Amino acid sequence: MIGEPMDIIPIFGNAGRRIPLGWRRIGRWLAGIAVIASAASRPYAASLAGPAEAAAAPPPRDEIVRAAAEMAERTWRAANQQPPAVASRDLFGAALAWCEAKTHLDRLEPVLDLAAQMQDRNPQSRTYGNFRWSWQHEGVWDANAVDFCMQTGALLWIRHRHALPPAAREKLRGILELAIHGLLGHRVPETYSNIALMNAGDLILLGEAMDHPAAAAEGYARLDRYLLATWECGTHEYCSPTYYGVDLDDLVLIEAFAQNERGRQQARVLLEYFWTDIALNWFPPAQKLGGARSRDYDYLRGLGFLDQQMTANGWLPAGERNRVASIVNAFARWRPPARMKAMSETRFPRLVQQIWGFEPAESRTHYLCSDVTLSAAGAGYRTMDLPLCADLPGSREGVRCYFLPDGRHDPYGKVKIQESQAHAKTLHLTPFWAAAQRRGDALGLALYRAKDVPAGTGTLESHFVMPLDVDGFWIGGRRLAAAKDKPWEIPLNPGQPLVLRKGTAAVGVRLPWARGLDGKDAPAAFVFDGNPYGAVRLTVAHHAGARPDAAAARAGAAFWIRIGSGLADAAAFEKWSREFAAARQEVEAAGERVRVSVAGADGTVAVGADAAKSAPFGLEPPPPRALLAVDGDDVGRRLLQDLEPIRTWRRNTSASTPVVISGTEGVYFEAEGGRMISPMTVGEDAGASGGWYIWMPARSGEKGSSAIGAATWQLQVAAAGKYYLWGRVQAPTPENDSFYVRAFTEEGEVLSRTDWPTGVRQAWQWIPLAIGGGRAPTALDWQAGMVNLQLRVREAGTRMDRLFVTPRADDRPR
Repeated sequence: MIGEPMDIIPIFGNAGRRIPLGWRRIGRWLAGIAVIASAASRPYAASLAGPAEAAAAPPPRDEIVRAAAEMAERTWRAANQQPPAVASRDLFGAALAWCEAKTHLDRLEPVLDLAAQMQDRNPQSRTYGNFRWSWQHEGVWDANAVDFCMQTGALLWIRHRHALPPAAREKLRGILELAIHGLLGHRVPETYSNIALMNAGDLILLGEAMDHPAAAAEGYARLDRYLLATWECGTHEYCSPTYYGVDLDDLVLIEAFAQNERGRQQARVLLEYFWTDIALNWFPPAQKLGGARSRDYDYLRGLGFLDQQMTANGWLPAGERNRVASIVNAFARWRPPARMKAMSETRFPRLVQQIWGFEPAESRTHYLCSDVTLSAAGAGYRTMDLPLCADLPGSREGVRCYFLPDGRHDPYGKVKIQESQAHAKTLHLTPFWAAAQRRGDALGLALYRAKDVPAGTGTLESHFVMPLDVDGFWIGGRRLAAAKDKPWEIPLNPGQPLVLRKGTAAVGVRLPWARGLDGKDAPAAFVFDGNPYGAVRLTVAHHAGARPDAAAARAGAAFWIRIGSGLADAAAFEKWSREFAAARQEVEAAGERVRVSVAGADGTVAVGADAAKSAPFGLEPPPPRALLAVDGDDVGRRLLQDLEPIRTWRRNTSASTPVVISGTEGVYFEAEGGRMISPMTVGEDAGASGGWYIWMPARSGEKGSSAIGAATWQLQVAAAGKYYLWGRVQAPTPENDSFYVRAFTEEGEVLSRTDWPTGVRQAWQWIPLAIGGGRAPTALDWQAGMVNLQLRVREAGTRMDRLFVTPRADDRPR
């Protein structure tokens, strides 16, 4: 029964010492307890089916509770320092551990006193109800604190409120009541996957447990919006070895404790979706998640908080180094069926493709063989992504192969810098990135725009990092005598192949193009710098010393990676190496526009990019747009298509009638008639046509944006020709006066995403799409047939009432 302690069966996770430094604190906070284990709720996708053995048995409960209590002791000692040296979320985690262990209940009241002192209790504050992340912080510097605190705070109330000492129970009640305000006020975009799910789950569990139905309803609504965003755009924080673990934690709590069956079913299906993603991208020979990823705290090894779930569910071996570290996972009822693990271990080769955003290039490809994998993301994510990777068999501690753009001479991600007031992380540069992959060949292109190279940058390098512990290295067909006990550096000529071999696998690297900030060819070298991590790197040096004039910032590099699999003997390896060395490469580079084409083993691979426009072109093969596919089978769509609210949304959008665009006269259509993805939504205003408009809600002057909020209209264009677009808008301030606009067909883009600045408009007013400034509407060249017009959120609070498309340049809407 909800609200009563449960009989529990324990599971366990990974030891904090194997988690990257930034997540050891999470390991302590998530000190493990127990799990209610059950079989999977429904069969795995038939095309991925394998043996259906039972999942590995969880460990004894007393082991889980003992580990949780040990970790809670650290929090107690930190809380009793002067001043306290504790994080707010650790206080709630420790309190839950003591309640589960039925010990130290006398500590609850002082711990909750500290938590109350760390909570923002000013009703006029925008972070009312939230928490300081750490005691030493002067304010709420990380608004995610309320979400992390309430994961365990909600469980403390749901499972133990009747057993708490009365004073502690009343203190907890007051804290949780205010925390609901904090959760409601903390709105994050659905692309912020781990926090979006955590926030929704916290609202659901607290709202139901504390008799706040409006809060619970908002939590379910946020979960609905996350599902619709996933259906349209995939998982934005894709394949993260850290945040996939958090995502799973979020979902197991909803599935275990939500009172609404619809919400529990949503959580079960999303659990199956995430575990399918993990299974498809899992590389058993290295016992880790393989391929390109969005956010990684451990560049070298690719390990993270996901290890907790992998150990708990029998995918990683248990042992002294893999003790429990996840109190949240301890309450899971849904477990991945054994057939998923069996598939990951037997289905080779397999080609995994998935999307992670709205833009055509926001996708990912991963080709897995039994002894090596290769993966590329079509576009850059942000400051912690690894968009071009290869994985080799061996120890989990082994070094991965990865591309890194570097302005701090930190190729291994070991130097943290301040990301915000609350946190320091290992961050890299964010040049414009475009990539394409055809099975075992991937081509990535990085272009450094002026804004990508901060003032004072002492060095600018592009690295491809590789393990030193391999069977050998070859440059230009000649084997290197590469010492492992002292540094060395070997120059690499343009296009010259660098090849490593490990067992039956090979990874080859070529640099078709590399340019420095001075506009000249940039030097490259294969380097072992004597680091203690067992890593080597191919490094392009774009410049060293003072940063040149920003106008000359045209640096970049193209990395061509090819993998070889099943090379059982020297003859097979030598043949593969010769073919890679002889393969064609072509480069066209003029100013900030570059295109590279190579002859892959299975066909042409090509990437073009215009740094001035921050846009790719000429990608071969085209970016995949499957939600989550293996060997061309979009299993992700099948898993989600019949789940609400997706099923209703699909039915409504499939029944919508396209807007017929005349070749002779202008056509009006209502903005709210488009297919919308949250946070784009409908608003009501008597001054709008029909009384409705669309926007991303925001207060006047409030800054906000979204990577996925959009409305899309299907236009049936009667005749090919030039068309002009107008919109009836209201834009209250300079912070709320623009959209993005895009148009595309099944064949590709007909208008790449571009800004649509509206200017400040206090009253409803018609304005044209005038690309590049000016007042005259821009001519859009459209072919006859179906064109999708898409309006995207650029600045929250900007409103669109109605649209007008006309073939006449002098036509004006009324």
